[in-house]
Amino acid sequence: MRLLIVSADDLGLHRDINRGIFLAHAQGVVTSASAVACGEAFEDAATILREYPSLDIGVHLTLIEERPLSPVSRIPSLLTRDGRFLPSYRHFAARLLTGSVSPSDIRHELRAQIDRVVGLGRRVSHFDSHQHIHLLPGVWRITKELAKEYGVRWVRRPRFNSPFRSRRSVTDPLFRLGLNALSAIRIGGASGRNQHAATSALHLSGHLTEPDLLRIVGCLHPGISELVTHPGVSTPALRSKYRWGYDWSTELAALTSPSLRSAIHAHGVTLARFSEC
Repeated sequence: MRLLIVSADDLGLHRDINRGIFLAHAQGVVTSASAVACGEAFEDAATILREYPSLDIGVHLTLIEERPLSPVSRIPSLLTRDGRFLPSYRHFAARLLTGSVSPSDIRHELRAQIDRVVGLGRRVSHFDSHQHIHLLPGVWRITKELAKEYGVRWVRRPRFNSPFRSRRSVTDPLFRLGLNALSAIRIGGASGRNQHAATSALHLSGHLTEPDLLRIVGCLHPGISELVTHPGVSTPALRSKYRWGYDWSTELAALTSPSLRSAIHAHGVTLARFSEC
């Protein structure tokens, strides 16, 4: 049996991302979303979430790019001088590897983010993170502890099938290979409490097209797979705010395509949610 969880990341980052995720669920195949509790559009997402009880909700643990929920004085080792998180995984990993990040700061901020999502009155079904930083040494241990504390069984272990394709910087392949190695270690040491699903096409994040999705659906292995997506509505405001080069609207169109739903049925794939598995 092949079960497919179609996840949408970044809920709560921007209103135009929120719009895309909810459309991809209501009119398409998205079954799960990961909420950025410290995102500027989190309240907008929370308002709309009440209309969609069928959408699984997880926490997109965030320690880069955004502003924290915790007081600046409480988590100084995670922040820049202007009170924001560090700008990328490269900066965070460098600070982490030099021993300059306090585990108590990480735990305090991540707990604040989880509590904000739990406060919506919805069951949290899974954890993942912005730029996969929850896999990094130190952060992973805290993530596992919090998963146990909050009764969360599913924690993403991302794996890049094509580390060298669609890279955005010269360091991306090295980071992806490192994440693959860390994922293998995490999966090998996983207990029955924390489960994982195979991830597909992570190297195409932000650029998934309908042909990509049709190909992925046709090649799924037996078991549980997670397709990580980034639907949205590509507006000038969104592109100006997040200069990632993502084509949010293309992913939204692909995820709401009737051809995709037909292919899922034709290949005997069952759409699923983390909370059901």
